[in-house]
Amino acid sequence: MAYFEATAEQKVLANIGRAMMDFSEAYGIENGLKGVTDNGLATLNDLSHVGSMLTRFGTTFGPKAEDFTVEDQKLIADWLQKKVDIERK
Repeated sequence: MAYFEATAEQKVLANIGRAMMDFSEAYGIENGLKGVTDNGLATLNDLSHVGSMLTRFGTTFGPKAEDFTVEDQKLIADWLQKKVDIERK
């Protein structure tokens, strides 16, 4: 394996991150944003942010494990368990 090549685990995390970002981006197109509360919008933003962090995890200047907050880790766990809910009015 080349020194700068991503490991299998990093590739899995990157795929999860891309799925989180894709969901966040497509949510408004597929469901509309009318009625989404501020907390719902914050959740969508968090999905994009944490997803981006996951795609860069393990890279030379990317985020490290300690850069993920407890809230970030909970969001990832909820995402994997399909428990992420976008709050609407």
